[in-house]
Amino acid sequence: MSTRAEEEIRQGAIIRFLSGERPLEIYRDLGRSKRWFFKWLGRYKSGSPDWYVSQYRTPHRLTKRLSAALESKVVEIRSRLLSTKYSQIGANAINWELRKTGLGPLPISTINRVIKRNGLTRKREKRASRHISYIDWLLEPSPLANRIHQADLVGPRFLKNDGRFYSLNVMDVGTHRVKINPLRGKGDEGLAQALIASWQRLGLPDYLQMDNELSFHGSNKYPHSFGVVIRLCLKLGVQPLFIPIGEPWRNGEIERFQDVFDKSFFRSQFFPGFQDLCAEAKNFEQFHDQNHVYSCLGGKSPNASLTDQNIQLLPQDFKIPEKLPIEDGFIHLVRLIRSDRVLDIFGEKFLAPAELIYEYVVATICTEIHQLQVRHDNRLVQFFSYPIPMEIGLPML
Repeated sequence: MSTRAEEEIRQGAIIRFLSGERPLEIYRDLGRSKRWFFKWLGRYKSGSPDWYVSQYRTPHRLTKRLSAALESKVVEIRSRLLSTKYSQIGANAINWELRKTGLGPLPISTINRVIKRNGLTRKREKRASRHISYIDWLLEPSPLANRIHQADLVGPRFLKNDGRFYSLNVMDVGTHRVKINPLRGKGDEGLAQALIASWQRLGLPDYLQMDNELSFHGSNKYPHSFGVVIRLCLKLGVQPLFIPIGEPWRNGEIERFQDVFDKSFFRSQFFPGFQDLCAEAKNFEQFHDQNHVYSCLGGKSPNASLTDQNIQLLPQDFKIPEKLPIEDGFIHLVRLIRSDRVLDIFGEKFLAPAELIYEYVVATICTEIHQLQVRHDNRLVQFFSYPIPMEIGLPML
């Protein structure tokens, strides 16, 4: 149908309406919809003399096209990042480089269009969706440095010429600074030494969030005695926080970094030996903190987000004492209570109330008063006696 014929139908419909005909009869007779009729009735009532003419959806405000020089700069930065070891290559990373030269920031959508227009896109692997970290449910998210550290153990990984290794990687959630700690094994004393090295570089956190790896908490046979990692945390005033069993995504920030560690660092190059890997790990963590950018940091790098914050570093000469007793403090465990009502505390079973079935609780071991306190929605619902040996080397039988 021609445009002129369509306009005449619209005019005719309104003339019939003004003559007293019902709208239902008009649009059904014309084979049109109710929405169509009232659209053109509304246009007629607007008072415009050409109300029956189609209004094409051309933007009233045309977007200013990016200058050729600026587009060339975006392309140049993208190409440079693609060829730079350990670099991020996305729009946020490009914006960070533009900011450093005084040319940015640009809208992310603009940068992505330039990348696509110049044939610089790269196919990305689909990633499984991540749930929010459990710490965000338990504590208010904070941009401050060293409010929360997340730790996770990678491994075993294998070097072609030098055998097996692990790596305890630690991230400060507030700034996304990292410490990479390659290890030959995953014993608790090695993990404790790795945490000391992390806190000498990043500073002491209020909370250390980790999964339920046995080396993190000690022995299932003597759960009340705790291992070196928990004892070290208590000595330094750090509160250990264990995420729900079998839910690694609750450690979301460090889990995402582990993917970067694997793809951008470990699998991207050949390491002749373990010592070579350790040396290169320092280069990688420094490059990450200086150059990787995160949207949650406002498009900044970890180092740039650290400005004007007071950092309490663990002294470089700190050593684990020969005897490390269990000091006063708090140990938190987040647990999902299932239909059997079992509350699992380092392998020891406690019976939770029936009303908590399929609910998350926070169980806190208060070492000073030898008590296990169970909270739901920040409300104390249950407590148990939790006797703790005060002497190291004397396990609770």
